[in-house]
Amino acid sequence: MFLPTGDVYVFDVDGVLVDASERLKAALRSVGLEGYERPEDIEPGLRQAFWKVFLSPELLELDKPRETGIKLLLDRLGKGVVLILTGRPYRLFKSTVAQLKSMGVPMERTILVMRPNSERRRDVDFKASVLARIQKLVEIHDDDLKVLEVARRLHPQARLFLHFDDNYKEI
Repeated sequence: MFLPTGDVYVFDVDGVLVDASERLKAALRSVGLEGYERPEDIEPGLRQAFWKVFLSPELLELDKPRETGIKLLLDRLGKGVVLILTGRPYRLFKSTVAQLKSMGVPMERTILVMRPNSERRRDVDFKASVLARIQKLVEIHDDDLKVLEVARRLHPQARLFLHFDDNYKEI
């Protein structure tokens, strides 16, 4: 996997560039888990069925752009290399590129790193393995505090931005 040199700005997809809340609700309904709000609360035996539905290309059409995250990404394009780092599996590569392009992200000016299809580690562990190979991380934008905590340990000088709803805060 090619990782850039120079100033790198990292953005997550779901929760930063994309609002996946409707896809989440639809996937939970589809597998009969309406009472749940977060995937990590789902019993281990039911998680695989949930993730199969949630990560299906058909449900991506339910996603909406997160304007704040997209504006921040567009601003960073002129400052360094923008790397989009997502826990989505590589089998969604074409769908993800098309989705982000439709939301105004110039994908030809970014690097998209996706989880290998066979990857079974937690999202935070996958992202940590990628972040560890970046030489000069300037900023990271994610909606998972655990990912940002790992980024802080690996890159103490980097600016960390926790995204929620269509807002964010530096931590």
